[in-house]
Amino acid sequence: MKRDYSAQEIVFPQAHLRWSEAQAGVLELHFEDRLKMSLEQAQDYYESLCKMAEAQDENIFIYIDVSNIGGISVDARKYFAKAVNPRSRACALLVGSGISRILGNFLVGFNKPPIPTRLFTDKQKALQWLIEWQQKTS
Repeated sequence: MKRDYSAQEIVFPQAHLRWSEAQAGVLELHFEDRLKMSLEQAQDYYESLCKMAEAQDENIFIYIDVSNIGGISVDARKYFAKAVNPRSRACALLVGSGISRILGNFLVGFNKPPIPTRLFTDKQKALQWLIEWQQKTS
C-alpha cells in the first residue's frame, strides 16, 4: 500500500498515527482496543512514524497510547527495544492498568530504550514532558 507520509494522519487497520493537534512536533500513535500487535505491525508503525518525521524534516517526539492494547508479541517487543532512529528524541507512553502497564514497564524497565522514555497515566502530563524535551533539544 502506497502511503502519503507528508499527510497529517495515516490510518492503519487497527491504529492511527498523526501529528498532534495539541502540540506541534509530536507524533501520536493510537491503537484500537485490545489490539494484539504482531512483529509486522510493529515494523509498519515504526517505519511510518520515521517516514512521517522525515517528510516534515522534524525530529521525533513520540506519544504512544497503549492504555487499551491487548498485547504485543515477543518479537515486536524485541523490535521496539532495538528500533533506533537518529531523529528520535523522546517517547511518552500512556498506560492504563493491567496489560498496558505491564507492557510499558517491560519496555522501559527491561529493554532500556535508546531515547528518554517515560510512562504516564495522563495525556496532558505526557505532552508537557515531551514539550520539555523539545525545548531541551532544539
